[in-house]
Amino acid sequence: MLEALGVVRTYRLGRAAVHAVRGVDLEVHEGEFLAITGPSGSGKSTLLNLLGGLDVPDRGEVRYRGRVLSQQSRNTLAEFRGQKVGFVFQTFNLIPTFSAQKNVELPLVFQGVGRRERRVRAAERLEQVGLAGRLGHRPGELSGGEQQRVAIARALVADPEVLLCDEPTGNLDSASGAQIMDLLARLNRERGIALVVVTHEPEVARLAGRRVHMRDGRIVPDGDGGAGR
Repeated sequence: MLEALGVVRTYRLGRAAVHAVRGVDLEVHEGEFLAITGPSGSGKSTLLNLLGGLDVPDRGEVRYRGRVLSQQSRNTLAEFRGQKVGFVFQTFNLIPTFSAQKNVELPLVFQGVGRRERRVRAAERLEQVGLAGRLGHRPGELSGGEQQRVAIARALVADPEVLLCDEPTGNLDSASGAQIMDLLARLNRERGIALVVVTHEPEVARLAGRRVHMRDGRIVPDGDGGAGR
């Protein structure tokens, strides 16, 4: 469904070159749960951004159902990011002055969905993640785990085919983190949404059906789940 083919991404910091991703090949299959592990600075988040079309490789290709993302029009790429892929970040990225419901509605506003339908779909997604009673609460009135649930509901509101999650439990205590991973695993299992989770936590990675390990911008064997395709 989603694949990286020989992708390379290098950043410039002054005169220094940071080789974030070095010739990675990776496939994301329909409905699978894939964990990308590795130490800080290994290129995990950069690879996730490339898969989601938030960044463009210097060399190589990222393909969604056979189409090269970098060759698509601006509108087609925006549709891919807005409708086919949902993003869940460690820092939640919620608008503090918006209610939970309005935060979840936001992607639909950019898609031109009418107000009535936006409200219905946002309420449904919040109920799905266990927050039916928190629709009118702002992020500051919610716990960290609840804020992450709002972020997941926002990622789900456009009915994506894949969720890309960057350290989704990184800012949570162990109990809240376990609840979030249980929720993500259930969405993967029951709704068939492909799930790609970047994590440095072994207990999170063990939940995945497949694991790949990154080091120094490459996918390498980790001795516990293999690597690559």
